[in-house]
Amino acid sequence: MDGLPFIPGFRFTDITKRDHHLSSQFRWKNGYAIPKDKPTGIGKAPLDVDFMLYSKTLGTTGYNPTLTYGQAKDPPKPIVQSHFIRFDGKCLSFNGFTQQAITESAVDTFRVRRVKITYFLVDDTISVMEPVEENAGYVQGCLLKRGQIPNPHRKNRTWHWSDFNNGVELNFYGVVYKLCSCNSFTRQFLSSQGVEVDVDKPVPDDPYMSARRQQLLQQKKQQSATLALKFGLGSRSIEDDKFRQFLENDGKVLRFYTVWYDEGSEPAEWKFFVLLYFMAYDRVEIYESKNTGKTCGQNPFPLFLGKIRLPKDWSNLPPNFPSIYSEPGNKEYEEYYQPKDFIIGNTIFVMGRRFLLYDCDPFTRDYFKDILQIVQPDSIEVFKPKENFPTVSKLVIPPHTGIGDPDDTRQNCLSLIPKAPKTLDFVTYVLNASKKLRYKLKMVPVYEVDNLRDFIMEYCIGNDQMSIVELASKNSGFIKGRFMSYTRLRKPGTNVDEDQFYGTKDFAIGAKLHVRGSVFIIVELDLWTYNYMNENKDKFTQDAIDKAKCYLESKGLIITLPKPDVINQNSITQEISPSKHDESLEDTVLISKINQSNINI
Repeated sequence: MDGLPFIPGFRFTDITKRDHHLSSQFRWKNGYAIPKDKPTGIGKAPLDVDFMLYSKTLGTTGYNPTLTYGQAKDPPKPIVQSHFIRFDGKCLSFNGFTQQAITESAVDTFRVRRVKITYFLVDDTISVMEPVEENAGYVQGCLLKRGQIPNPHRKNRTWHWSDFNNGVELNFYGVVYKLCSCNSFTRQFLSSQGVEVDVDKPVPDDPYMSARRQQLLQQKKQQSATLALKFGLGSRSIEDDKFRQFLENDGKVLRFYTVWYDEGSEPAEWKFFVLLYFMAYDRVEIYESKNTGKTCGQNPFPLFLGKIRLPKDWSNLPPNFPSIYSEPGNKEYEEYYQPKDFIIGNTIFVMGRRFLLYDCDPFTRDYFKDILQIVQPDSIEVFKPKENFPTVSKLVIPPHTGIGDPDDTRQNCLSLIPKAPKTLDFVTYVLNASKKLRYKLKMVPVYEVDNLRDFIMEYCIGNDQMSIVELASKNSGFIKGRFMSYTRLRKPGTNVDEDQFYGTKDFAIGAKLHVRGSVFIIVELDLWTYNYMNENKDKFTQDAIDKAKCYLESKGLIITLPKPDVINQNSITQEISPSKHDESLEDTVLISKINQSNINI
């Protein structure tokens, strides 16, 4: 029956089978449907896939798996990294010291200098650095730059990382360094290479620096004890006291008005000053008063005394203090001025000078009354200073010497390092740099040949400079070219110290110009100059405008016509004057090309 096809008539049912129930494919657990581990057929009969008949085993003999799965691949070869990639940025760090012998001192025989030795694995180089310690008295930092160091114990070889370990002494160019400790990476690297690293040991202290730290500690204790007795601050350190003083009094300044009788000046005089006491750090500053007395503003530098702690007796110094080459400081002076010492009417000594306190500001009065429980007396009326005090004369510019320009002479008087004088406004120059007035000049003849010479003058409105160019003339004997470069021309008969130069109001038909010994007469002007004169009448005289108009009318460049009723625009080519500010010029027509036969009025 196994060979029969699966079609009707070729398959027979089992007549002995009574149970035809279809078993469920799920089982229920806690209200959830869960698939069964092994499904069953109809009537709980086993499925065909579970019969042994359908299980076929392949023979192992003569079976080649490469025919099914292909040739097996070789395992991947490990990637070998280069030495640079493996050790780039990796270095071994050791802490050590070296002893430096001292022969000049009778107290110390050697100094212990801490060093940090770094070994770079990428190229086997070594560098030696010394940590910077404040006020050590010798040069610190880089003791040995990075590089390969030869090993004196092995010929033609340099120091290698295998030679490094805690407790080892290294000889770098004659200087012996002893290694004491290393970091975690160095210990891990050496251990991975089979090197047994010794236990870290502390670096010995420098005897000089240890003694110095003890002295500083004793000084701080003494200052703290002195400050505690003075202000009742307890056992806090002096740094905490200064910090607290700064936080509580930052921005609080006591202001006093003082006077000093200066006997050294001729004649002797009273000088008024302002004394400032800064509460944040107990410092005093004194500068000259700007509003009191006739001496206010006398000195260009009003500061009299910079911010310092003002000692009560500046001359009370220890007998062994070297005052010839050293300045006294906080250690030499024992007593300084405090806020309670500044009372109106008292005299204080400022570096040997007697200053009288005669007034203070309202904040200072309130501070003394509320904080210090001290009532400041009323202000003292200081007598008026002498009226015969010599006044400071104003600076007078000396007369021009004739060398150079007067503006340069003035700049040399105003500053030690002269600067270029500012003769024009930059904005005005940019807006009017391209605007130039053009006139034709005739030279007043000194010789007969001068009658043949013609000149053109250009005046730049942006910088008020003018130039003169000579035109070519036949058989005159003069070469055409520039007669005068652009410059500001002074008027004749004026003082050189006065800024009187030729300007737009000096230019008119028939006006004379004196140019460096020669006299010129303005005889002509161009049409653009006349239009500019009409637009800017405030810069020119009315006489100059009228003469220019008459000249242009005589040349036929402009024609004044009565106001026409009808003008044939197609038969006349004309340009209306661009003046927009004067209605009287509406009848003036500038004609460039006129066909007289086509005008119909």
